[in-house]
Amino acid sequence: MSVVLETRSLTKSFGGLVAVHDFTMSIAEHELVGLIGPNGAGKTTVFNLITGMYVPSAGEILLNGRGIGGMKPHRIYQRGIARTFQNIRLFKELSVLDNVRVAHHHRGEAGLASTILRGPRFRRDEQQATERAMELLAMLGLEGRRDELARNLPYGEQRRVEIARALVSEPKLLLLDEPAAGMNPFEVGNLMELIRFVKQRFKLTVLLIEHQMKVVMGVCERVIVMDFGEVIAQGAPEAIRQDPKVIEAYLGK
Repeated sequence: MSVVLETRSLTKSFGGLVAVHDFTMSIAEHELVGLIGPNGAGKTTVFNLITGMYVPSAGEILLNGRGIGGMKPHRIYQRGIARTFQNIRLFKELSVLDNVRVAHHHRGEAGLASTILRGPRFRRDEQQATERAMELLAMLGLEGRRDELARNLPYGEQRRVEIARALVSEPKLLLLDEPAAGMNPFEVGNLMELIRFVKQRFKLTVLLIEHQMKVVMGVCERVIVMDFGEVIAQGAPEAIRQDPKVIEAYLGK
């Protein structure tokens, strides 16, 4: 299978602190990979490097064989990488529908004049954004919530809205940063079903950061383990579960 995402000797330093060192990985098309490790291992820093929020100190990031390291976040988004965040970042005072619609506007064709004057192109863009958002909300079981304010939704449904918004751009690669954080066991079970559904329905490649091992072992096809900014193990979930280096990283000697 073709490689969607590849990093080569990726390194990020903040002054004298090396947060990520010589990080190398390869993710194949339609693969669902978990990125795990203790707090402070460098996992979210890797996500921020991939999505352009940080500029690499060294190394390469390739999407479908083309370098994206150091690109602006919106350019990387346009290339086909979407993400969610550990702390849900919705527009709490907007409706569920508008939270999803807003992600469609980078695909719009209306210029400044048409937008100001509410011209035909602007109206067409608005209609397309609404139709796409409604389609995604229906797929994710949120159609009945379209007019509610995002802040009024239960936590698990807020996470669904965030994932729906990420899917608007029709990404090639979806990055999920601790999607189960703060969820109760019932919500975690629903999230696992949602991740499987989204991957299959949209033919996505998924990279997942998660601390809940139930999620990692239940949905991931391969797991990469980090500690102190470096990869210490990778392989199938069952092999990772029994790896002495992984056990030591989490529990100590």
